[in-house]
Amino acid sequence: MSNDGPTLVKLPRIQKELAQCQMCGYCIDVCEAHRQTPWESVTARGKIYYLNQLDKAGFGKMDKILGRKVTLSPEFVDAMYKCTGCGNCEEICHAKIELVALWEKIRTWMARYGVAPLPVHKKLEASIAKNGNPYGEPKSKRDAWWPEEVKRVTPPDAVFFAGCTGSYRMQGIPQAAVKVLDRAGVSLNCLGENEVCCTSPLLRTGLDLQTLEAARETVTKADGIGAKDMIMSCSGCYKTVSSNFVEYYGKPGQNVYHITQYVDKLISTRKLALPNEFKAKITYHDPCHLGRHSKVFEEPRNILKKIKGVDFVEMERNRENSRCCGAGGGYKSAFNDFAVNIAAERIRDAEKVGAEIIATACPFCVLNLRAGAKKIGSKVKVMDITEILVQVTNPEGPAVIYPSGAPPKVEEAPVAEPEVKKEEPKVEAVAPIEEKKDVGEAKPAAADIKNEEPVVEAPKAEPVVEEEPIEEVADDDASDDDDFEFEFEVTPEGIVRRAAWNKGLRCRRNYGPYSIPVAFVKSKVAVIVSPEGEMTIDKAKLEEEGWIVLWFDESKITDGEEEATIIKNNVKENLRALKKKKTKRKK
Repeated sequence: MSNDGPTLVKLPRIQKELAQCQMCGYCIDVCEAHRQTPWESVTARGKIYYLNQLDKAGFGKMDKILGRKVTLSPEFVDAMYKCTGCGNCEEICHAKIELVALWEKIRTWMARYGVAPLPVHKKLEASIAKNGNPYGEPKSKRDAWWPEEVKRVTPPDAVFFAGCTGSYRMQGIPQAAVKVLDRAGVSLNCLGENEVCCTSPLLRTGLDLQTLEAARETVTKADGIGAKDMIMSCSGCYKTVSSNFVEYYGKPGQNVYHITQYVDKLISTRKLALPNEFKAKITYHDPCHLGRHSKVFEEPRNILKKIKGVDFVEMERNRENSRCCGAGGGYKSAFNDFAVNIAAERIRDAEKVGAEIIATACPFCVLNLRAGAKKIGSKVKVMDITEILVQVTNPEGPAVIYPSGAPPKVEEAPVAEPEVKKEEPKVEAVAPIEEKKDVGEAKPAAADIKNEEPVVEAPKAEPVVEEEPIEEVADDDASDDDDFEFEFEVTPEGIVRRAAWNKGLRCRRNYGPYSIPVAFVKSKVAVIVSPEGEMTIDKAKLEEEGWIVLWFDESKITDGEEEATIIKNNVKENLRALKKKKTKRKK
């Protein structure tokens, strides 16, 4: 306990949970956050011990008599957020404490009194309040992912709820899901601009003030479409809409399904055929929200086992005891490096059983597992089940997707992102750098990267270590990003900017008459991070004025390291070129 900060009032009613804990310590062994920061304070036992002290001593009679303030220490607040909310501790708990609900209750209590959440979570809250999504994207583009070949019907059999990540970042996943459902004869529609964030990211971090309105909006708008069912491919959305909404407003009028539940039902009733073969050794990762929290374990496995050519294997930790991918509970947004480390361990679990592909059923799991695979240079490919289904259900698709016994190639994108017709990734307008061969190899791979929505990369060349500092931007050019290291945006562009910042580069945003999204002014390097096929500036005019224009596919960004390396090398080379031109002019 600390003497600083706002005075706290009585704890919420958690005395039962506190009394239940026997301090046995079984929770420590399964805590992934503890593996990253091995302090007992981040474990379930450690947090309950602190809360017990707060309950017994902090609000004791002596404190009242002496008029002492009761406050929370910053270390405890930090420990409360060094938790993915996965529920492994709850699963192993012999006292049967409902720990997932307890952590969310405590986070909400802390947020009420201004000591939480962390700054990055406050930014997400502000963006959701303003834009209806955590990415700051316009509502008008909410349903831009919808496949052109799938007709939107009113009233439909089912309304598809894509979620924020599916709508704006990993569009390939809901796009694949809708295609599969359409092939089964399911008439579909979506909420379009009326779809708002389900607020799962807020609920998990203690910020629940927007959930009532989100639930009301979702339930009433979905009822207005007249669908019998509601389907979603995001496990976080599924848990929130099917379980949490009733606590704040009410259940949707539709039967709520995760896509794996609905597809398993379609296959079992012979409404969806799986004609194509998919030869690969596949294992399945249980998303925490779908598996441990919602008890959906068998349907995804049923689907994979029914696909011709699939050699299905289980990892040692599966179903209730599955290892968390590391992306949940606001953990990745606040502690990205730790989250990716956890994902890398899950990839190693897949490697141990010889899997070529680790399939899952959540865009956040896909996102973080791909980042983990990239970090350790693993050949294991990460795919959402819908990305597999869209291939095996297409009557006109190839009969064999991957050769048996051979690892799937990284460059084969299982599902194209919106408006993408080809599988081959592209990097546009990256000026060649003759002196750096490794950068030449890295450029085409840059389109295969994503931290918000990645595709797993093969091992890449080590970043070029520069021998001399680069001062590509004047001090006034850096003003937009003075606090960038600590408060970057959780978007593909923000991730790239952060990685460049960490390499000593400073940029301006929306710069000049051409509104360059990310401009390294002194070196005249323009960077665009956007969906494939979208060039948001006049590239030709910029090049005429001596700019190098670099483009990266936002759906392929992982940690931004490769993009930052490409940017840094182009910055250095263009600075040299510009300096030579100036020297010639003087002569």
